[in-house]
Amino acid sequence: MIIGSLGTRRRLRKRRLGGVPPSDLDRLTRRFTMLCDSQGLPERRRPRLVLAPPATGVRDAFTTGLPGARPWVVVPQAYAYTDRAAFDAVALHELGHVRARDVRWASAVWWAGWLTLPALVLALVPILNAPATMWTFYGGSLVVAAVTAVSLLVVRAALLRRRELAADRHAADATGDPDAMAVVLDSASSRISWIHRVFATHPSASDRLAPDGRDGNWDGGFVYTAVAGIVAMLTYHGVHAVLGNLLGSLDAGSRLAADVAMAVAAVLWTSVVLPAWTRRAALTKPGWPSSWAGAVFGLVAGFCLQAPGASAALTAFFAPERPLLVLALSVTAFAISVLTSATATGLSVPADSLLRRRVSWVGAVLTVVVALTAAVSGTVSSVTTYLLFRDPALVRGHVLGLGSDRAWQYAPVLILSGLVFVGARPRWRRPRPVVVAVAGVSAVAGGAAAALSGLLRLQAGQSNDVRYVLAYQRWWICAFAGLVAVVAVVVATRRRGAILAGVPTAAVSGLLVTAVAGAIQYTAVRIAGYARESSVFQQSVQVPGWLLLVTLIATLPVTSLLVLIRARSDLRRGATSWALGAGSATSLLAVVLVGGQLSAVTVAEQDYAAGQAVVAPPAPTPTPTPAPVSPVAVVDHGRPLDESAATAALGRLPAVLPPDAKPEDNEPSTSGTVTPPACDAADKKFAAMEKAMPRTADVERSFAFAADGTVGGGHVSASVTSYTGVEDLFVPMDEATRACAQFRMQQKIYDGGYLDGVLTSGPVSALPYPARTRNRSFTGRFHGKPAVVVSREFSVRIGHNLVDVEVFFGYIQTPPPQAVLERTDRILTDVVTELAGAL
Repeated sequence: MIIGSLGTRRRLRKRRLGGVPPSDLDRLTRRFTMLCDSQGLPERRRPRLVLAPPATGVRDAFTTGLPGARPWVVVPQAYAYTDRAAFDAVALHELGHVRARDVRWASAVWWAGWLTLPALVLALVPILNAPATMWTFYGGSLVVAAVTAVSLLVVRAALLRRRELAADRHAADATGDPDAMAVVLDSASSRISWIHRVFATHPSASDRLAPDGRDGNWDGGFVYTAVAGIVAMLTYHGVHAVLGNLLGSLDAGSRLAADVAMAVAAVLWTSVVLPAWTRRAALTKPGWPSSWAGAVFGLVAGFCLQAPGASAALTAFFAPERPLLVLALSVTAFAISVLTSATATGLSVPADSLLRRRVSWVGAVLTVVVALTAAVSGTVSSVTTYLLFRDPALVRGHVLGLGSDRAWQYAPVLILSGLVFVGARPRWRRPRPVVVAVAGVSAVAGGAAAALSGLLRLQAGQSNDVRYVLAYQRWWICAFAGLVAVVAVVVATRRRGAILAGVPTAAVSGLLVTAVAGAIQYTAVRIAGYARESSVFQQSVQVPGWLLLVTLIATLPVTSLLVLIRARSDLRRGATSWALGAGSATSLLAVVLVGGQLSAVTVAEQDYAAGQAVVAPPAPTPTPTPAPVSPVAVVDHGRPLDESAATAALGRLPAVLPPDAKPEDNEPSTSGTVTPPACDAADKKFAAMEKAMPRTADVERSFAFAADGTVGGGHVSASVTSYTGVEDLFVPMDEATRACAQFRMQQKIYDGGYLDGVLTSGPVSALPYPARTRNRSFTGRFHGKPAVVVSREFSVRIGHNLVDVEVFFGYIQTPPPQAVLERTDRILTDVVTELAGAL
């Protein structure tokens, strides 16, 4: 945007505009000023009219701008000698772009189209000096990045063509003539190639003159919003890849890169969707369901797509449970779309002053950006927590922790402030009595119920688990009070066909009710002699606000149906009736929560212990000491075996494996490039020598078994290979071990697409055969969290036969208990002993 505008202004510098007669410039400038006044453009936003003589090469009118400067409306000088209606149509068309801020919008979708490929290249900066490795690891991503960039440019062109039609509609509405643009458009049809049609940023004259081309129902509709969501989420993936690479170790365990990338995507989505939905809200029939569907589809589909240059962790990790991710994101996106449409409805109301208009827009953008960033980030991290640990207690604790951790503790305050700014657009009016009554009674009922739920059960000497539940139940009750206030205010203040207009007021009421209820319960508990820590008051106000946001999102499918059902009935009740109903509903929810019926979705007593086990400082991974292997009687085990004999030997494994061990498919062998090159060469040399040796049998079996504290349990793989010769494979194996003391290998499911490995040789147990033990430890990051994979491999050569057994497991942050490590070591030695004795 900046470079293009500077180039345009240099091309239109004063000495090249000297050929414009002053009389023509003055006459059109006066007319242009009148048109600006008719469109309500203030002096600071009023663009400058530039007449471009033929020497500049300008043939069509356009608008250009720089950040912080007035935009330029550039019109060819020929319009000084045409009918005034032609100039008016062109000028009003460009003023339509100015009013809709299309210059900024066009710039946003322009850089989104070109972002993917540079983002991927920037993420690959650390390995640009190794082009072969880069192409091996990321060649496919580079191709996909190029295809995605072209696709986004096609989408950008389609969106810009829509904006041209919107500007035509603005000119037609301003002049009162549906055919205003006909005087400046050449309706003569000419053959246009399909390539030009796909990448053209302006529709053809026939499309612009068609009656359906001027229809505004598409603006902010399904296709428009879906494309905006996909582009925004692809931008998230690209920015996340860049930040994840640049921040490196600074992002330890905090998901800073993911949160910042989501904020960038939220700003992009809001800057595109909110203005379009504000224009849509001004229509007689906005048709919000199609817009909501487009928002849900675009945000969910864009997030689930594998973006070029981004880690494949999303695709690989969520693939088995993709329906769960899609469901959770769909509910979240639906809530964000409802909030955005309600905010846009508030912005469609005429402002009393320029200051109020600007403040309301700042508040609207703040509300939507914060809500989208916090909601999507929280949803994804919560689903990730569930899939990692499969423990509902940890998921509940994670959701609760987001309300008092990092920047999201301020999300309710920021959203409240933004909604207040939106409500300040028209002149302030006293709140309706029903709003004041519902909010007041809900706050008092929620605060009193929360305080009683704690005071009646608090006792000296209670465990941390019980106190944790009592504290969070109090805060949940405060959040429920806010939920009741939101629903009651929306239903009580509804107007036929205008339910969304009351959502901002209801949301402000609910957040205030939650904060007041939290303050009331804290005061009561403090007077009783509890909660003397200074931080408890802040938590009592902030955490319930976060829980209210979570509750509003999770219950919106149900509460929206309730509101629609109530909206169809004639509920003419006084403020007192609504207030009593809200207080009763709050008290009922408090009783149900304290009774334990909502523990599965709020808080339970085991949550504290589960959370403490995860956040405990990780202990160094102990190196397992192999248990001594019982010597095997020396007999002729070295004879060559056939497939049936090798299969029979492996068939004895279930007898020495844990009872819960289950067979699983053998992992296909891979030959990806590793670094450094010496390690890669040694590893491939060993693999090539082993593959080239003729054999009579080659059988492998794999099993999975339960292992507490690991991700996906433990795994054991055993193979028996019988060769016709007796060559010693341990020589190249030892060379590979020495060359690969430290290495990096490709693993696309991890952040950055790789794991760092350490390979060491271990002690060999007392066996009457040549043997080797190799210990591998892989470290990386998975969704921003430290991840470790531990592997132990035992290889024994018995004459013509090679027995190879590997046991491995992985964990996130905290190593499994020592008992698990000892158990995996016993499995390794038991399997080796059993196979050695079976040959």
